[in-house]
Formats: sequence, structure tokens, C-alpha cells
Amino acid sequence: MDSMSDEEMASKAFVLRRRAEHGDLAALKLAEKLEAELRARLGPTPSGQMPLAELPKPRPWWRFW
Repeated sequence: MDSMSDEEMASKAFVLRRRAEHGDLAALKLAEKLEAELRARLGPTPSGQMPLAELPKPRPWWRFW
């Protein structure tokens, strides 16, 4: 894992995660290891730490008099 770049590690984790969805437990364990290493390298990322933005409430279609 030390010789892999961040991009290689992320793409490998993605592929392994897809294999794990089909029941491969070894792929799941390796994907979790790779993702943990990525989090350790990159630290907290805005997309991973921030809650999803709420959509504004829709305005009524009728006009209140």
C-alpha cells in the first residue's frame, strides 16, 4: 500500500467494493483496509464530513391573498 498513489488506491478500493457487493468477503476486507489508509493519508474531506445540504422548501403554487 505504501507504493500506491492516492488515485490508484481509490480506484482499487472502488473495484474491490464492487466485487464485495457480489459476495466476495476477501474483497470487502481489502477495500476497507484501502479506504482506511486513504482516510489516514488525506484526512477529513469536505464531502466525507459535511452533512448533505437541505433543499429549500418549495413555495406554494397558489398565491396567498
